[in-house]
Amino acid sequence: MKNYEEQLLGISAKELPKPMSILPYQELITLTSIQSSKDYEIEFIKLSEKLPFKISKLPTFGGYSEDWFNVEVNGFKHQLQYCERGSLDILKDCQNQLELFFEILNAVIPSFTSSAIEIANTLDVIKDQRLLIWLRMSSKIYFMYQVNHFFGKSMLTQNVTWMCQELVRMGVFETEKQAFNSKEHIIKGLCLCGTPNDMAESLYHELKYS
Repeated sequence: MKNYEEQLLGISAKELPKPMSILPYQELITLTSIQSSKDYEIEFIKLSEKLPFKISKLPTFGGYSEDWFNVEVNGFKHQLQYCERGSLDILKDCQNQLELFFEILNAVIPSFTSSAIEIANTLDVIKDQRLLIWLRMSSKIYFMYQVNHFFGKSMLTQNVTWMCQELVRMGVFETEKQAFNSKEHIIKGLCLCGTPNDMAESLYHELKYS
């Protein structure tokens, strides 16, 4: 796995502007009072149009969609589902409509930032699959911080955990704790998509001492 680690640490991304939160919590909290898929669709579209990145394909709200995502909001049901070949699987059974909004965005936001795309175009889609996942994990953190700090922190926690686990799978460290304590590797993971280094340092510090 040494070559894999060298590739990872050797990647250099073009720095992007620091993401600015677009949808504060006070705007999103209104989602929790919605009780139907149709009303949720209207509000989701209204909010998503404010985002600085484009969602290329919306999920279906309250109806089956061949080989795509479906969102179900009905009473106490707040589900993100995936439809494929005539079957339907629940991807996330959320606690509330706010958590559901996060999970929908996680499913439909772009895979890569503009900086990450430049790097991805230099990689082999077969040989470099794991590096492409690193790029996607890093990009999703950046995109979610463009939504707001609340969503960004959730994505940061999830994806840095994956990075630590991957560093163990790579054989670079014996435990996830050792991986996390390697600031060099985690900062690199955060910066792969173009996140400014000073922001990556701040996010790492926030995780380490929270």
